[in-house]
Amino acid sequence: MPAPLVAAALSAIGPALARRGLDLLSGVFRGALDKGTQEIAGFIEEKTGIDINDVADEKLTEEQWAKLREFEFQYQAKLLEYRQQIDANALELEKVHQADRASARDMQKTALASDDKLAKRFVYFYAAGLTLLTFMFIFYAAFVHDYTKNPDAARVIDTVLGFLLGVSLSAIIQYFFGSSAGSKSKEEKIRQLTESIQGEHDKALSIDTERSRGGRPL
Repeated sequence: MPAPLVAAALSAIGPALARRGLDLLSGVFRGALDKGTQEIAGFIEEKTGIDINDVADEKLTEEQWAKLREFEFQYQAKLLEYRQQIDANALELEKVHQADRASARDMQKTALASDDKLAKRFVYFYAAGLTLLTFMFIFYAAFVHDYTKNPDAARVIDTVLGFLLGVSLSAIIQYFFGSSAGSKSKEEKIRQLTESIQGEHDKALSIDTERSRGGRPL
């Protein structure tokens, strides 16, 4: 029975495949975990014996990478069909998001026509307050908090930062300035860069923690 695709490993699988020149397979594993990606992962293991989760951990031998290249070439029609389905679903999702933003803007137009000053300006106060809070928290996380004294707080800070940047601030920018499929591609690259920086941050934090305890980093 094929091993289930681990959601936590999904973000690393696509880039790892791309580095090996497996662009078609890489595109399949970029995005959210769904039934389709799970089926492709199972199909790969069925035909090659390779657990796709091992790609994220860089556990594959050169022989296994060769098998993946052969798999991509042999089943490119199936992979292309799945990619087209993903693109179609992404387009429909983008249409839904556009409709949601249009509805929100229409509601704001109605509020602007109101005599209630708070109703007119609420969305601007809310966006300004949340944006200010986000940048204040970034400043605190980057320059104020001492990670060596309280390393366990780093996980909480990372979670809050991820929410503020990836959800709250992103929603504000999309509301006022719009969004597109092209910007989503840029967001994906930013996400990958953020994950890379986070990896370096965790490594440095581990070294600082070891030093503060009087040990030597591994």
